[in-house]
Amino acid sequence: MKTLRIAATATVIGVSLIATAPTASANSFNVSVGGGGTVSYNDGTDTVCASLSSGSGYDVLDITVYPVVAGRGPTWTFNVHRGGKVCRSLATAYEDSAYKYLGGLGYEPPCRCGTRFGDDFYS
Repeated sequence: MKTLRIAATATVIGVSLIATAPTASANSFNVSVGGGGTVSYNDGTDTVCASLSSGSGYDVLDITVYPVVAGRGPTWTFNVHRGGKVCRSLATAYEDSAYKYLGGLGYEPPCRCGTRFGDDFYS
């Protein structure tokens, strides 16, 4: 009976994991990266944006957005200064392409200090 209970529990856990697995489709998001910085993606307009609040303790947010598989869409590297917002288009990316963004919050003149951030998304 104990073996049957363990098998039933494993089956329930396996089904739960399959039911909650994320789908590989594009979703809009707006994420705080700390220090007054945000990264967002709008699936409706295919734009990725980065902003840095005017009250941030950092001077600049540097970011690179790129497809996980080279050639599946554009790569953008840009920076945003305190109080600003910059957006770039991913309209030429293949639909549902896996993307990454990596960046940092830092100071001017540039230094090896600040905060690094990054994550994945689908265009």
